[in-house]
Amino acid sequence: MLITVAIGKKRAPQAPFRSGLSLVELLVAMAIASGVLLASTTLYLGSSASFRVSEDKRRLYQDGNYAMGLMERDLRQAGYGNLVSASLSAGAAGATAVTDFILADGTPAQGLRGCEHGFVKPQAPGKDFSCSANPGMAGFEVSYRLDDHVDPASGAGVDCNGAGIGLSAVPPGHPAHLRAPYVRIARNLFFVAARAGGGANSLYCQGNGNSNNSAQPILNNVEDMQLMYGVAAVGDVSVNQLLNATQVAALSDDQHQNWGRVVSVHLCLLLFGERSLAIEPQRYVDCSGSARLASDRKLRAVFKRVVTLRNSAAASLVPPP
Repeated sequence: MLITVAIGKKRAPQAPFRSGLSLVELLVAMAIASGVLLASTTLYLGSSASFRVSEDKRRLYQDGNYAMGLMERDLRQAGYGNLVSASLSAGAAGATAVTDFILADGTPAQGLRGCEHGFVKPQAPGKDFSCSANPGMAGFEVSYRLDDHVDPASGAGVDCNGAGIGLSAVPPGHPAHLRAPYVRIARNLFFVAARAGGGANSLYCQGNGNSNNSAQPILNNVEDMQLMYGVAAVGDVSVNQLLNATQVAALSDDQHQNWGRVVSVHLCLLLFGERSLAIEPQRYVDCSGSARLASDRKLRAVFKRVVTLRNSAAASLVPPP
């Protein structure tokens, strides 16, 4: 018996199906990715630059406001003393007040003294805090009666650097001796000088505390500090002229009376940033009121205050007739 077997044709094997990007699609994808990367990088760099500018500006205003607050607080206390007696004179415009803000010999102390160009030698060995005749930024000295107890945490009984101030004896014949035989008198001197090792100027304060006798920096990068003084007529408390420190000192030969006529202080502080971050030179108005252009591209901040000297501007005990 013959068996017939049908043999079909054998099919050739087929390669598996593959899919991919064409060269055009690949180029388009790379272009889109590059655009996204560029946009992200630009956004990052822009945000980083904006953050640095904002941070530098924040630091400027934080440091400036702190320094201004410290100087304002001292100026407001200038000449403060506890009232121990007041004598009235017939026909006088006011009363003669006696306080315990006194010198070692019992004479009234001076609450404020300014120097138009700063001090002669505020840091070098052999310090000299007399007024300098050479060009320089303004400086000033503030004195006032402190609390009897010392508490650095609250600021009681300490100088501008937080150092405790020693006691000074009150002369037995002085009216204040009945109140307390000893007093603490603060003497703080504010000035601008170059930092140790060179570099930008810093604002310093030299106190009379007993822990050390060195000035301490308050803040760096001070470009200018100027003060003007509102002066009243003798026996009056209303400002009738605005003078610099040299002009106040020249009012008369009696410096205690000259500075006692000052009832307000116009304080200006100009600071600059640490780095050149501004996109273009910054325009600003300095302490003299002149328009300036900061070509170094560093930020500038100007702080101005008018401080009333409460112990000089207080109304007289008896009003004038």
